[in-house]
Amino acid sequence: MALIVGNTDDLLDDPKIREPWPDFFVEWTKPRDPRIVAELETILNEAKDERPLQEFYSKHPYMLALAFGPHCCWVFPHPRLGGGRYIPDFLYCDLNSLGYQWTLIELESPTMEATNKDESVSKDCHHAIQQILDYRRWLRDSALFEEKQGLKGLNADCHAWVVIGRRDDRTELEQQRLAEFKKQKIEIASYDRLLWLGKDHLLYRNRAVEEAARAAKMLNR
Repeated sequence: MALIVGNTDDLLDDPKIREPWPDFFVEWTKPRDPRIVAELETILNEAKDERPLQEFYSKHPYMLALAFGPHCCWVFPHPRLGGGRYIPDFLYCDLNSLGYQWTLIELESPTMEATNKDESVSKDCHHAIQQILDYRRWLRDSALFEEKQGLKGLNADCHAWVVIGRRDDRTELEQQRLAEFKKQKIEIASYDRLLWLGKDHLLYRNRAVEEAARAAKMLNR
């Protein structure tokens, strides 16, 4: 039976919370050094393609997880679907009251754009979306295979994110065209959005821990 999580803080000491993938479990509630945000910003400013971002998020998976408002979660770098035939950049899994909720994540270069100057969807963005559709096509036909590999509940109905470029200040027409992909459960996000979401959660979490520590200190005086 799956462990349904309400408040992760209360359960982090329970080893069962890490199951069934303890090696990929993300302790997103743990306070982190805020300098990690500056490191990510530097990587984004200097990156020529997506590889430095893949390395960063593989090393610091909680910075990726924080963008999804996690409950109890796991991050899988370069999962090998179909025995290695299909390899997304990441798989994110969150366990909530609805069970295991999966998201395919495809990283593109921060130097690319999701839209063209004429406000149409770019070739690079379409390419990433096609990769997502290929993964889902495999899952539609072979979800039972992946279930047997241990990826519980992963199927073609999963959500997906394409992370591409830095720009979020889009025209209304650009926003509408990218929003059309939400009908297919595909979110088109910039790296700056991931950076902001991660920073917001991380700094809020650190402040909450500091305030709790101060309150405990006051009570113990």
